[in-house]
Amino acid sequence: MHDDSHATIPKIAMDSSVLPEAEQFAYWAAHSRGARLRPLAPGPFLARGDLWDLGGLQITLVEVDPFVAIRDQMLVNAVDADYLQLVQLLEGSITFESDGETTLLEAPVSFLRDYGRPSTATSTRIRCLILYFARDFLEETVGPIDFQGALAPVPDLMLLQTIATRMIRFFPAASADSAPLYATILRDLAAAALLRAGIHRRTDQLSLLAMAKNYVAAQPPGTLSVAGITAALGISRSVVYRLFERDGGLLAYDRMRRLRAVHRAMSNPLNGSTLVELAARYGFRDQAALSRSFRKAFGSAPSDLGHGHAAILSSTASAVPDRIRHALDSID
Repeated sequence: MHDDSHATIPKIAMDSSVLPEAEQFAYWAAHSRGARLRPLAPGPFLARGDLWDLGGLQITLVEVDPFVAIRDQMLVNAVDADYLQLVQLLEGSITFESDGETTLLEAPVSFLRDYGRPSTATSTRIRCLILYFARDFLEETVGPIDFQGALAPVPDLMLLQTIATRMIRFFPAASADSAPLYATILRDLAAAALLRAGIHRRTDQLSLLAMAKNYVAAQPPGTLSVAGITAALGISRSVVYRLFERDGGLLAYDRMRRLRAVHRAMSNPLNGSTLVELAARYGFRDQAALSRSFRKAFGSAPSDLGHGHAAILSSTASAVPDRIRHALDSID
């Protein structure tokens, strides 16, 4: 794999065919620490595709020769790979083994693989679109997930595939600062599809982080305080700090949520709100404060947003306008 410096959204390109035959499978296997891989036949091994890094979400569109991917309990215990893999199989088939059951998955099908649980996948030659979600990023919206395996073929999964593949074509023209926006759009579409497909969710108490994020989401924009969340959840300030440490702290996490909502609104061709109205709606002191925070987060002023975002939205509007607009308007 190599970094493609020409893409504004970070991309890694992969092509094993440029290597000597003896090195091709090792090249593919070296990029997976989450599973033990082995080829199904000796000889040349083709693995070709691209991966885009959006932060809490990575997308790969790949074609690969037959292989086996084993994630046994020993590997689950040894390697921290806390993510969920949503696979949309476009060509080929996979035999998927988990929880004592074996399922043959044939294209077109979607399935969810939980890297916190053992499983084995044995493929023919396949082409697939894979969305790798950081667990807390996806579960922030869908809730704690207790499921892996084939998903019911609901229309929402086809919508997700359509939007994801169109976004991929748009990425070379997109600013790297917009990656969180696109990750959030795809995360929320994926969450809606998973729920519609009937995935199982844990019925035990939500994790502390999930409860904290639910509390944040329920507060009127601009009113959140550390004192308020410690009192509401019965936790200390130090626990709050640890929960949101990787986000820069509680208030930084909340501010970025509100800035992404503003970015979404400014990118929506149907938006008629002024910057003054958006500042008031999303809890910023005034237009100037919003503009400063927006520029620091995204590298440009709200008024500098071009027509790029509008183009990707309007290009899909003729097919499923109401569902897309609802998904976009629901993103925080």
